[in-house]
Parts: sequence; structure tokens; C-alpha cells
Amino acid sequence: MRGLPAGVCLGVSVGETSVPGTLRVISDDNFPPYLFRDADGKQTGYLVDLWALWSRKTGVPVQLTATNWAEAQARLLQGDADVIDMIYRTPSREPLYDFSAPYADLPVSIYSHTSISGIQDVSTLHGFQIGVQQGNACVDELLRHGIQSLKYYRNYAELIGAAKNQEIKLFCLDESPANFYLYQLHAQEAYRKAFQLYQGQFHRAVRKGNWQRWRSSKTG
Repeated sequence: MRGLPAGVCLGVSVGETSVPGTLRVISDDNFPPYLFRDADGKQTGYLVDLWALWSRKTGVPVQLTATNWAEAQARLLQGDADVIDMIYRTPSREPLYDFSAPYADLPVSIYSHTSISGIQDVSTLHGFQIGVQQGNACVDELLRHGIQSLKYYRNYAELIGAAKNQEIKLFCLDESPANFYLYQLHAQEAYRKAFQLYQGQFHRAVRKGNWQRWRSSKTG
């Protein structure tokens, strides 16, 4: 992960005139170690600390909401949030968002059940059903390669739970949460990383056309 100095990594400039008000940030609630919920349901992770630091540095209050990823995207586009965090930049999202510079590189991989052999690149996925999270950039990447037999799950924990029960035997997942949930759900012995599909990058984003207005009105 790259360095995260307040004001630079968030795509904003410390020193601009701020307007009183709360910056509403929304993101995924199941992407450990960046943002997820602990055993008590409390938001935790790097982004909780990072946005708290940014708020202290700028004087701008921040309301950070962690929720289902597909819902997070919908709420940003509906105007219920100002900024979405941890979003990958993809062709299908270009018409919808203005993006910050990337701030972290994250490998995204295909995982296969140990009973399946020969899964070594994207061409070997044809004919298999692949588990994916709703709203995940992995969907775009698989469809781009002509992989259309996808089974959708609300979040990563549900996806890996289904894999553990062998409802699916292949799934696409970012490596950090994959490692976390495979071990948490005691499925690490049954699944292995088959290959890296691509490398994603975290950005922050606002609704298309709102970037300059956000910069000028919500920064400190």
C-alpha cells in the first residue's frame, strides 16, 4: 500500500477554503483489512483511521458508512453520499464517476476447489460457473473475457460460505479479503488460488461532474 498523507492520498488539497458541513463517505463493509465489521458489528480497518485523521487535519467532519458494495455504489449515484472509497476504475464506471488517482494496488484472483485441476488462466474458465460479489469489478473483467456463467452473492462472506458448502467450486475475489474469509470460515484447506486474473487499484470517486465542486466545497 502506498503512503497515505492526509489531503494528498484522498485526492484533495489541504489549504483550500472549506464550507462547514459533513463529508459523507461510503464504501464496502467487507474488505479486510481496509474496511470491515468486527465481531460486534462495528466498522474497523485502515479507512476508519485514515478518514478520522483526514478529518482532524482538515477540520471537516466525516461520516463514514460501510455497507453492501452494490448498495454503496447505488447510494453514491443517488446523491446519498459525497464520496465512494475503495472503488476500482473500469470502463463501465467511467460514465458514472470522476476518479481520484489510484492509491493502492490489489491483486484479484480466481480460486478453485482442490477437487478441480487444470484451472490456470482465463481461457480455462469457460464452461464453469464462477461465484462473484454483486457490483464487483471482477464481473466486468470476466464478462470482458466472455465468461458469462456467473453466480452473484451479496458479499464476500456469503460467497465463500457458498463455496465452503460447494454450491460453487470456483470464485473470483480480491486476495486480501479472500485470505481473511477463507480462514475465518475454515475453508482454506478446500480452496487454492488458481491464478491472478488482474490487478485492481483503489480510488476514491464522486458522481460524474461533481469532482471540482467537491474539491472546492469539502476540503480544508
